[in-house]
Amino acid sequence: GFLGSHLVDLLRHRGCTTVFVPRSAEFDLTRAADVDRLFETSRPEVVIHLAAVVGGIGANRASPGRFYYDNAIMGIHLVEACRRYAVAKTVALGTICAYPKFTPVPFREDDLWNGYPEETNAPYGLAKKALLVQCQAYREQYGMNAIYLLPVNLYGPRDNFDPAFSHVIPAIIRKCVEAVAGGRDEIVCWGDGSPSREFLYVEDCAEAWCR
Repeated sequence: GFLGSHLVDLLRHRGCTTVFVPRSAEFDLTRAADVDRLFETSRPEVVIHLAAVVGGIGANRASPGRFYYDNAIMGIHLVEACRRYAVAKTVALGTICAYPKFTPVPFREDDLWNGYPEETNAPYGLAKKALLVQCQAYREQYGMNAIYLLPVNLYGPRDNFDPAFSHVIPAIIRKCVEAVAGGRDEIVCWGDGSPSREFLYVEDCAEAWCR
């Protein structure tokens, strides 16, 4: 995916000679049997869980059930497999969508549980937020070395520019490019202009993960 491709490139550049990247065509992570087969095949020492079904506001509105189920069940299967296969370290990726709707900017992890997420992407946000609870519970009961990281909105090379699935920065870039190509002097953006957002360049995020 978006962040994952940059992280894999950086890991290999840093000398990681064995980086196994499962593909959904071969391993459906929503199926427990496929997850078991993945761990039997790869026998990982470290798992970085970046797999997700993602999209912008439009995609979240169109498929809230799928966004909740697929993301929740992938996380449950993977973290449980990490426990059963005694993975040395598990790193799970959270989402900015897990934060409450009215979180002050810049975001602080202390605010994570101070309210319900923004309604249009709450199913996705809560599914990913459940990963944090699972990691904490497994650390407490099993002593599992599992952590949960929360990057803010990412942007940069290899982003998704499909208008049905893109996030705000690639969506605005595409609107601007198409407006210039079409000779238009304005674009239409969603919202009333009052929300504030926090962004992180994807290559900087990958760099932080490798430290």
